[in-house]
Amino acid sequence: MTTRPARTNFSSSMRSTEPLTPRDQGTFIMSTATKNTPAWLTFTYIFFGFAVGMMVLGIWAIPADLWIKGYLSMATVSMLGAAFTLAKTVRDEQEAKRFANRIEDAKAERLLMEVGRVSA
Repeated sequence: MTTRPARTNFSSSMRSTEPLTPRDQGTFIMSTATKNTPAWLTFTYIFFGFAVGMMVLGIWAIPADLWIKGYLSMATVSMLGAAFTLAKTVRDEQEAKRFANRIEDAKAERLLMEVGRVSA
């Protein structure tokens, strides 16, 4: 049987050197978010600019009255704003849930450590 790495608590002041057991499998939480590469960031900015440019070109070239083009332009700007707001809200909700789960896990681990000390 191989030795597993030591378990670490969420709190920086509390560290446990107790080895992980099979019961602990699947309870790990990602500690850091993955970072996007510069190539991906460049691609997303260029693609966003391309999409906005194509929409502007499409509205400009459509054979319609000026008020129809204005309406489509306002709808496009509103849709872009709503998309940014939705993406930010979803991200914020995900981060809030992750933080709340980390707090709950830390409380549960602290309680289990205290119970383990009392019984030992």
